[in-house]
Amino acid sequence: MVRNAMLNAISFPYLLIDSYARLGLGEDELAVCLMLDHLIEQGNTFVTADLLSLKMNFSASKIDGIMSSLLKKGFLVYESGKDKKMTTSLAPLKERCRQEFSDALTRDGYDADQPKKQAQVQALIQLFEEKWSRTLSPIENQYLSEWLDSGFTEEEIRNALLDTLTNGKKTIKAVDRTLVNRRKQSDIELEGASGVSDHWDKSVQETVEAARSLWGKDTK
Repeated sequence: MVRNAMLNAISFPYLLIDSYARLGLGEDELAVCLMLDHLIEQGNTFVTADLLSLKMNFSASKIDGIMSSLLKKGFLVYESGKDKKMTTSLAPLKERCRQEFSDALTRDGYDADQPKKQAQVQALIQLFEEKWSRTLSPIENQYLSEWLDSGFTEEEIRNALLDTLTNGKKTIKAVDRTLVNRRKQSDIELEGASGVSDHWDKSVQETVEAARSLWGKDTK
C-alpha cells in the first residue's frame, strides 16, 4: 500500500526520465514521449507527427519514424473509442515505467521505515563518537545498523553503550556482547531459554567479514 501510494504520487515524466534507458528508449524517443504526454494532458486526444513537429525541433518525418518505433516496442497505442474516434495513448509505457520503478525499489531494498532508521543510526553515531571521542569506522557504523535491523531499540543500544563505559570498555564488540547477553537474559526470564546467541553471532560475523573486505579495517 505504501509503495503504491508513493508511485501514484510520482509524475509520469519523472518515472519516464528515471527509467527510459533501462526500457531501451533513446533520447529522441524520450523527447517525443514527453511531448506526447504533454499534448495528451492538454486535451489533444489524437496526436500526430505533424502536430508534434509544431512543438519540437524534429521534422514530421523524423517524428513519424520515432512513433513507429514506439508502436513496435509496444509503448504507444492508437485506440478507437465508443464514438469511433481514434485516440493516442501512452498507457502501456506508463505501466512499464511504474513497474520498472517498483522493481528498482525492490532491487535497492526500499523500506518505508528507512528514513526513521537513518535518523536513528545518525543519532547513535553522534552519541558513540561523543562518548568515545573519536570517529567511528565504517564497520562500527554497520554494527549500529545491524542492531536496529535485528530488533534492538535505540534506547537499548544507548544503555548498552553507557554500561560498557562504566566498565571502562570502549569497543563495538563490548557493546555487542552487552546487547546479546541482555537479550538472552530477557528470553530466559520470559521463556526459559534463548536461541539468540548462535544466530546473532553468525549474522554479525558475516556482516563484519563483508564490511572488512570492503574497507580493510578491523574491530576489536
